[in-house]
Amino acid sequence: MSDKQDKIIDDEKAASDNKRNSGLVAWFHGNHAAANILMLFFLIAGLASLTQMVRETFPTIDPKIITVTVPYPGATPGDVESGITRRVEEAVIGVQGVKRVESNAQEGIGIITIEIEDFVNGEEVLNDVETEIDSLQDFPPENAEQVNIVRVKPRSAVLTLVVYGDAERVSLREWAETIEDQLIGLPKVSLVELAGTRDREVSIEISETMLRQYNLNLGQIADIIGQYSIDLPAGTLQTESGDFLVRVQERRYYGSNFRDIVIRSNPDGSLLRLGDIASIDDGFEDVDLSNTYNGKPAIFLDITRSSSQDTIDMEKEITRYVEGIELPDNINLAVWKNQTDVLVDRINLLLRNAIMGFALVFIALLLFLDLKLAFWVAFAIPISFLGGLFFASLMGVSINMISLFALIVVLGIVVDDAIVTGESIFTEQDRKDRPANPALVGVKGIQAPVTIGVLTTVAAFAPLIFSTGTLGQILRPIPLIVISVLLVSLFEAFFILPAHLSSPKRWSRGYLHKIREIVDRNLERFIEKMVLPVARICIAGRYIFLFLVGFVCFIAFYWMMSGNMKFVFFPQIESDEITVNLEMPEGTPFEITDNYTQQIVDTFTKLNKESWSGHSDGDIYESIAVSTGLQGANRGGPADAQRSSFSSNLSQVQIELVPSAQRSLTSKEIARQWRAELGEIPQAKKIAFESSLINAGADITIELSHRDGDILDKASEELKQSMSEMSGLSEVTDSLEPGKKEFIFELTSAGLAAGLTPFDVGRQLRDSLRGRVVDRVQRGTSEVEIVVRYPESDRRSLSAIEEFRLTLPNGEQAPINVMTDIKEAYNASIIKRVDGRQVVSVTADTDNTVITADEAITQIMQNQYAKLQERYPGLSLQLGGQNEDQRNDLATLGKNMLIALLAIFVMLTSQLRSYAKPFIIMLIVPLGIAGAIYGHALMGFNLSFISLFGMVALTGVVINDSVVLVDYYNGLQKENPDITVYDAALQSLQRRFRPILLTTLTTSLGLLPILLETSLQAQFIIPMAVSLAFGLIFASSFLIFFLPVLLVVFDDMNRMTQKLLSRKTD
Repeated sequence: MSDKQDKIIDDEKAASDNKRNSGLVAWFHGNHAAANILMLFFLIAGLASLTQMVRETFPTIDPKIITVTVPYPGATPGDVESGITRRVEEAVIGVQGVKRVESNAQEGIGIITIEIEDFVNGEEVLNDVETEIDSLQDFPPENAEQVNIVRVKPRSAVLTLVVYGDAERVSLREWAETIEDQLIGLPKVSLVELAGTRDREVSIEISETMLRQYNLNLGQIADIIGQYSIDLPAGTLQTESGDFLVRVQERRYYGSNFRDIVIRSNPDGSLLRLGDIASIDDGFEDVDLSNTYNGKPAIFLDITRSSSQDTIDMEKEITRYVEGIELPDNINLAVWKNQTDVLVDRINLLLRNAIMGFALVFIALLLFLDLKLAFWVAFAIPISFLGGLFFASLMGVSINMISLFALIVVLGIVVDDAIVTGESIFTEQDRKDRPANPALVGVKGIQAPVTIGVLTTVAAFAPLIFSTGTLGQILRPIPLIVISVLLVSLFEAFFILPAHLSSPKRWSRGYLHKIREIVDRNLERFIEKMVLPVARICIAGRYIFLFLVGFVCFIAFYWMMSGNMKFVFFPQIESDEITVNLEMPEGTPFEITDNYTQQIVDTFTKLNKESWSGHSDGDIYESIAVSTGLQGANRGGPADAQRSSFSSNLSQVQIELVPSAQRSLTSKEIARQWRAELGEIPQAKKIAFESSLINAGADITIELSHRDGDILDKASEELKQSMSEMSGLSEVTDSLEPGKKEFIFELTSAGLAAGLTPFDVGRQLRDSLRGRVVDRVQRGTSEVEIVVRYPESDRRSLSAIEEFRLTLPNGEQAPINVMTDIKEAYNASIIKRVDGRQVVSVTADTDNTVITADEAITQIMQNQYAKLQERYPGLSLQLGGQNEDQRNDLATLGKNMLIALLAIFVMLTSQLRSYAKPFIIMLIVPLGIAGAIYGHALMGFNLSFISLFGMVALTGVVINDSVVLVDYYNGLQKENPDITVYDAALQSLQRRFRPILLTTLTTSLGLLPILLETSLQAQFIIPMAVSLAFGLIFASSFLIFFLPVLLVVFDDMNRMTQKLLSRKTD
């Protein structure tokens, strides 16, 4: 070789060295101070963000709902539908960002629920909805109250306090209001609401007899009171000494203030005052409602927090207040529900699993790596975790059960890049022809595949950020934290770790060194004696091997698709509470509902004494709260009026069980036994038992629609009956229900001749029965209505109504039974519409051990619905409630998986500069999914949305080892073009088996504690860990043989293609 050629080679080598020694990686490698400063930044920033992050049990969920409520006193459901709900529907259904519009027209009120689409600005949608409703002409109708448009704000329950005791309701209410005011005054508390109580009201009742005696009517009395109870500015008096405001200030706030109102001045000079002819009661609204706590009258205070408030800080302040308050002997204040207990238990559980996982990962590293490398690789975990939490906190992630689980998920994954980087550095340092900068050469050698490996995992998790629905919001912290932690780990592996490993000095001494040597020797022997021989056999019979692998995958997927493995969208989450909601037919008297509610409670207390005494140290429950006349929608505590239903036919029983660690029965089993012992309640429309921490409503909701209301009623009844006969379905009910009996008043010829109009009759009847609100006054935090009406005795029978007298246009009065005819009829109790269609909903709960919701829906669609369509042409069916949301969520998850696979393929193609090899690598994904399915079967879990969530994440994790192996294979072929595919594949396997084994072990061991967790509260998150751990182990076990086989098969196909092309050319 000439000197000129030698010089060219030296120049190329120098250029290569210069290139290698330039860039950020080289700069940090040569600047240990910068590397340590970057490390300290991640550690300090993470610790600082930890102190500022909000702590909560679950992530705060945005309901994405706007409610439009219009009270319409005295109106029938038909009136409400035509005058309110239908008009609002038509106005808002086309607003951009509106996903679904559901309306309920019921007696005296119209409620429209507007669902907002995911990932749109809710405030903009709210503004557009308000604009559309404001533009409606003559809306709301006359005599309807003001429209209330509210976007439901994200709130989370913290505590529910209960004020109870053997005291009068008025005294309980006064103390509850005092406590409410004091709680709101605490620095860390801002949201406190009274629940389970009637609103205050000043009731002014005048009998028909008294009105006749003085030739008066209710309208006149209401007008006079309104003229006396007034606060009216009269203007400004301008004088030389200055301006003075002039006003009449006679507003009356308490019942006693109304007694001296003058109704009439008599000819003899005496005054007829309101107190002379009326009964005035400063009490509560005329609603049937009863609440008890452990058998004593009670009022509840729901304490919620906004998304920026810390749960534990609030709980500490409230607890100090409760412990320090002084109350009368007959009134007690207790903490009924404390969500922070759940939070602390879950945090401790997950931290325990995280520490155990870290210990197992570190032990695995010690067995395979030098102490120095093991230490710095393990130290990458806190660096990456704290750095990742810093960036996650900037995206609004809080400390909760899901975010802590995300840290466990990424615990074993986060060290993969550090392991590969560290191993490469050590290999370069141990070479006989050690380069000048072995650490830098080691990093540069694996920089591209490690980066692609991390980015493919990021690509798998990233689409999960855009999962829709409530569950998508709950699980969103997982991809946010995993991505943040992995990206920080990549920085740590390239910019921090090389500086700490730049010295070739080793730390292992004594027993540690001997143990590692033993492990190394045995591992090398295992590779030589077991792995490589088996790989050669698989390559020799490669087509048989591929058939067997395909068959194993086929069995798993067939098992899943055939229904042998059940799919449950969201698994049961163990709760320390059971809620029973009883719904009797519309119009059921309060006393009957209360009696049946007490029967439910008595059944529970009987089972507690006779059947459950051996399943806990004492009673299996801590408290029993009973509400009759109310059902709360919020299981975190009795809900306020906006989220509750008030009616004499409704009741709710809430049992707070002892903590799950102190009983041997699950809440689900307790509820099952309780329901079985209770049996059927005569005429009960629905009895719903809820025992899961998160409840999304009925398991199955089917919405039927038809233009003909009679046909719709018949079809829904038939569907309900046929579903009731299906095995595994319970509590089958529908939204169709005959309303109350109604009396219809029609003007007679005498009434028309007297000049009466239907409006006159309706207004006077409404004022008499429901009362007329003459004023609303603010007393403290409560708004109090002043109502004038007949006494209860004059409003409880038809004969009493027939004694009413109507005021004619000329001021005279006439009997109502002369001016009108009275007819009897029935009206629907509720008219439900969805997206402009009148619908009837049929709902049911499922026993997942017998049939899942998906299986039941499939049967209904194939059998019952097909028959109904034949019988009733034009009948349509669609899924509603959580079923519709679940289908949408699964469809979105499927799209996310396709996006993840596409993104991974693009990155692999750019790195490997091939279309075929990325395809070969991605064939490992079905193996991982098959492993996840087998893992669920082995662990005894049903597949769930969380399982699928884990499988999507698995697509990125499972190919990391493949990328490292194939990249090394490409390097061998590039360095030695004459090497055979067979030899290159086996050498790649031999060289990369160790890091593949170690990364698989660390990831699996990091998840092992949560896989073995027996705590009931952790059961719902375990399926994701099962998908990741078993999918990775299964795929990696096949990977070491599968990839070499595929590489050789790919070479076979290339050679076969070349032969075919050469023959055509010849």
